[in-house]
Amino acid sequence: MEIIEKKFQKEIEIERLWIATEQGRYVFFALLFISLLLVFGLWDMASHRLLLIWFGMLTSLNFCRWMVLQFFYNHKSVLTANIQRVKRFLMFSAALVGLCWGMAAVWFLVPSQPTNVMIMVITLNIEVIGGVLTWFCYLPAAIAILVPIALPLVYFLLLEGGKAYIATSLILSLLTILALKSSLNIAKMLNHALNLNFENAALRKESEEKSLLLETALENMSQGISMSDQDDRLRMWNQQFTNLLGGTGAKVFTDAKLSALLEAADPPLILSTDGGAEYQMHNGQVYEIRQAQLTQGGRVLTYTDISDRIKREQALEKANAAKTRFLAAASHDLRQPIHALGLFFAELSDRVYSPETALVIGQIDDSIAAINSMLNALLDISKLDAGVVKPCLEPAPLGELFTRLCTEFQPIALENQNELHLRPTLAIVNTDPAMLERMLRNLISNALRYTEKGRILVAARWRGQKIEIQVRDNGSGIPEDQLEEIFVEFHQLQNPARDRRQGLGLGLAIVKLLGQLLHHEVKVASRLGQGSCFSITLPLAHQSIDAESKLSAEKPSLLNNILAGRLVLVLEDDIAVLEGMRGLLTRWGCHVITAGSSIEAEEKLAIIEQPLDLLLVDYRLPDNVSGIEVARQLQIRLGYPVAVLILTGDTGPDRLREADASGYPLLHKPVQPAKLRSSMQYLLSKSREAEL
Repeated sequence: MEIIEKKFQKEIEIERLWIATEQGRYVFFALLFISLLLVFGLWDMASHRLLLIWFGMLTSLNFCRWMVLQFFYNHKSVLTANIQRVKRFLMFSAALVGLCWGMAAVWFLVPSQPTNVMIMVITLNIEVIGGVLTWFCYLPAAIAILVPIALPLVYFLLLEGGKAYIATSLILSLLTILALKSSLNIAKMLNHALNLNFENAALRKESEEKSLLLETALENMSQGISMSDQDDRLRMWNQQFTNLLGGTGAKVFTDAKLSALLEAADPPLILSTDGGAEYQMHNGQVYEIRQAQLTQGGRVLTYTDISDRIKREQALEKANAAKTRFLAAASHDLRQPIHALGLFFAELSDRVYSPETALVIGQIDDSIAAINSMLNALLDISKLDAGVVKPCLEPAPLGELFTRLCTEFQPIALENQNELHLRPTLAIVNTDPAMLERMLRNLISNALRYTEKGRILVAARWRGQKIEIQVRDNGSGIPEDQLEEIFVEFHQLQNPARDRRQGLGLGLAIVKLLGQLLHHEVKVASRLGQGSCFSITLPLAHQSIDAESKLSAEKPSLLNNILAGRLVLVLEDDIAVLEGMRGLLTRWGCHVITAGSSIEAEEKLAIIEQPLDLLLVDYRLPDNVSGIEVARQLQIRLGYPVAVLILTGDTGPDRLREADASGYPLLHKPVQPAKLRSSMQYLLSKSREAEL
């Protein structure tokens, strides 16, 4: 309270003085009436001359004071600017009036006349009480008027002596003291009332300012907003909310039922009590509606126009789809000649291999492998985008995987004078072994690529019921602002010239996508100039692996001569690929029929008595004919089952999904001759088992 009083001290003082001027305006008429009664009562007991002089003096003082107080009351701004002068005037005028009344006691009190004493005591007591009621708002003025009145009267009564006069003087003294005390209490009550008044005024002003600010903020928000109480009655809203409701917006008013307003919108807006929604208007605008429950009951709803965001997302989706189609088309056009190149090179290397040509053959083989690696990376991204990659989770021993990776990457590490360590582990995790191996292969390859004369450590660390596989290096490190960007497709660090020997920048993107598919958390931490740490967190397996079953994988029943004498139909519209396949398959001992269309294939099969063993068909034949459909129709016409292997250079998501749904095995061009041969051997062996 003291803090509040100090804050409003000046305002309270001004208000008290203004109240004093208002009270003083009526004192003139009251004192005029009382002084006339006193003159009338003492007219036969005192000098007429003195009575008239005293009455004139008192009336003149009261009139002058009344004029000044009237002026200050009507000109509060002048009072505010002259506070000290007003206080001095009130003090001085009160003292003069008090002296006039004190002179009345000196001039007119006759203690020997009881009637005179009675008139004087009653009149002066009325003046004392009147002074308290009039000047309580300014205590110094009350004191200035009471003391000069009471002191002479008490003095003369005590001087006269006698029990009656002594008792009267004591009563008058006590009355004066009580009057001053009462004046003080009334002044405190006034101060408290003024404090509360100013505090309320300040709070009201603050509330109005905040309300104005809130209203301004709400009206200038791009979002619509509405707030309702626990009874769902509308308490606050802005113009955007009413605009959203359309014609129903005219029905918005305080205490309106919010749910009824929303349901009356066109189209109706139906919301649960705790959920959000997307609301599409007839003009195509889309609003995202969110609501939050208030602690005291009620809810706040926000209405955000997300039409532009949806358009941007749709544009981004179209751009991604266009990118995917472009990559698929470019990949297909590249895969065809590279596939033919691989076939021709495989046949040629078998014919001309010698110690003199071994180095050149190895270099050509490395170049073809690098191209194949890039195209396979594009294929992996396309497969993941298409959603045709489905993980097969099973218990997998990390120790065996680490051993294979160490064997594969140790020579590469030595080329860059790096130390590669894969710490042995007995951990068995629940994962797709092939996908996890691809993730680790990409991470290790990436670490070796950006580390020279350094150290790469691959270790499995236990994290409760999970395993964290870490790939650490002390290479160049990654800038902090690039830690998220490195997982974006085609993003590469330290390769502004786009040196294709460093790949396409898809390795980490594939790691991230595979991690999301397997629900394995992928993280990276790095310090520039000190190295990086990539980690994959995955669950431990809840069952052990039967080592015997792992070792008893498919036995080597695929004999080296299983292809010998087999009739193979190659259906392909690319002449170079046809010639390459004919030469390579012939060297493997196959009887080869090549055709550029389904009609040509049927014509050639009609003149051959040997049954067809295997069909190698391109996925996309001339005139947009599907190789899958041709294979099905050919099997129906032949009347017996034929092993089918689909070859394709397409990486488009739609084509991948269709091929996956066909059930036929699929190889992507360019196909490594060894992989083609093993796939053919596997299919023919399965066909032989089915015949038996």
